[in-house]
Amino acid sequence: MRNLFPFHLGNVIRKLNEIRIAINLQHQQPFPKSKNRLLSRYCFVPRRIKINPSREIAGGLSRFVTSLIDFSFVRSICASAYSSVGGHAYDPVSLFLLELFRYLEKFPDLKTFLSTVRDQEKGKHYRLYAGISPSRIPCEADFTHLKDRLGEGLYIEISQVLVQIVRLLGFLSFHILSTDGTLFPSYSRYKGCTYFCEECKSIEFKGLIDNVRRRILYKLQDSKRLALGKEIKVRVDCPSHRFPEGVLKPKVDLLTLSLKIADPEEPNPFTKIFGVDEALKPHGLEVSVRRIHFHSISLDQIDSFFFRCPKLPSDTEARIGVRRNPKNPDKVEKIFGYNAILATSVELSLGLELPVGCLTISGNAEEGNQFIPLKEQLSKHHPHTKIDLADAKYDELHNYDYARTTGSIPLIGYNVRNEDVSLDALKRRGYDRNGWPFAPCGVLCRPNGFDYKFQRATFTCQRQCVLSQDDKLKEYSQSCPFFINYHGFIKHMSIKQHPRLITEVIRGTPRYQKLRSLRPASERLNSTAKEDLDILDKPRLRGLKRAGILAQLTLITILLKRVAQFIIKVTLTVRKERIKNPYGFVIIRGPKVPKFILNLVQRK
Repeated sequence: MRNLFPFHLGNVIRKLNEIRIAINLQHQQPFPKSKNRLLSRYCFVPRRIKINPSREIAGGLSRFVTSLIDFSFVRSICASAYSSVGGHAYDPVSLFLLELFRYLEKFPDLKTFLSTVRDQEKGKHYRLYAGISPSRIPCEADFTHLKDRLGEGLYIEISQVLVQIVRLLGFLSFHILSTDGTLFPSYSRYKGCTYFCEECKSIEFKGLIDNVRRRILYKLQDSKRLALGKEIKVRVDCPSHRFPEGVLKPKVDLLTLSLKIADPEEPNPFTKIFGVDEALKPHGLEVSVRRIHFHSISLDQIDSFFFRCPKLPSDTEARIGVRRNPKNPDKVEKIFGYNAILATSVELSLGLELPVGCLTISGNAEEGNQFIPLKEQLSKHHPHTKIDLADAKYDELHNYDYARTTGSIPLIGYNVRNEDVSLDALKRRGYDRNGWPFAPCGVLCRPNGFDYKFQRATFTCQRQCVLSQDDKLKEYSQSCPFFINYHGFIKHMSIKQHPRLITEVIRGTPRYQKLRSLRPASERLNSTAKEDLDILDKPRLRGLKRAGILAQLTLITILLKRVAQFIIKVTLTVRKERIKNPYGFVIIRGPKVPKFILNLVQRK
């Protein structure tokens, strides 16, 4: 069991003094704009932190975080996105911290938070920590410009530096990593089409006026066809190339009009535009346009219009993703938005689950293909993991190969896909769903260890026929050629033959189940992001770029909040122990880690 006394607030501050120097030496790129052209200026000031017995911090988490961590490295990371020319600008550190304060203090939206920042009393500590002047409070557009300027890439760099600081403090070992994704909606309504593309933004229709004119004149030829109020729809074939083979492309409604009784005081201009004013005048009718989706007219060609598909959503990068309904696991629900894939480091010796990496994809993208990019993102800044946990969505051969190449044990849920897993079919193929082979007599063999040298698992029947109540087995044991062996029938199952099914910790064993029980750490992290902090619940954003930035801010918020809560908890525990024994050495034990897990993560 690990001693938690080094995570006392005083010890953490002493460590951070050394870490601050190392981080600043790594990020020394000068900011291109001079100080007199900055509308704000952040400077690190180590302030006194007061923790109340109720675990509340004087000044809130904003004071706690900014008093411990020097965020000056953010300015160096963002320097490449700014220019030495141009007008005045806010210090990127100030804007980054203000948005971080908003999530740490759980403000519902940016507008509400900025109104608090503008308040003379309520917002003075936020302005002080971020280096903002009361006369130069940023608006919502300044935060939008910052995100457009930095992009997801620089936010990833910022988040990884903060993860590095937490690792240097001793909170992270990267021994066990759990990976899982969570869907969150876009601030855009899904309009019923899954296969939209860029061409749907501008659909050309040549001869629109002539088409409408001919259809109206055709109706005028017979009075029975003149149904007032009946819709006349102008349609065109869908231009999208995303439709799979065998799926019939729909017709796109570009224009909907009808005929109505003419109003002599306010004549409808479309009647003259379509060239049917003289034909409709004897009937006392005019054209009424109900719905129209055109956005521009071609100047090069006569009678050529460009339309926007009415089924095209405002966010063209979001896609439909499917997940289990949280209230009813037997049902699934569709989410039009994005998928944030978060990597969680499970620290058993501390009892902590900390986010360390994040990637964002569209809602319908293949989540299993993001395992390697996420691992590569982490490997640039941190050591390789020892055990990788993931669900069956990541059950791909290349994920196993990559994990084993980096020295990690991939414990990924097995996806049976289209395999026949009935008992008869399993006996015919020779092994069950966990990869345990059947002996010639039909008895299921049991694991007898894993050989790391030959990369294979050993299974034996352990002469189960001796204790069996089955008469056929007892009769077979008399002629069994393997009965003379101590372990009976022996079968080796190698990773080379079964790279997805056979793992270094054999599936179905109590040790495997013990490790797999750690995977819900990712689900708890996702729940924190949506339910506790309300960051990914219903965010007001559009576009993959903004979704990726929000996911990185989610990672940073949860990381700093959980680390802060842990430091507060240890500090208050140490305070109580010192009251009981003021002259003794304080030792606080963390959770006990199973011995076999320690052997796995400490292996060479």
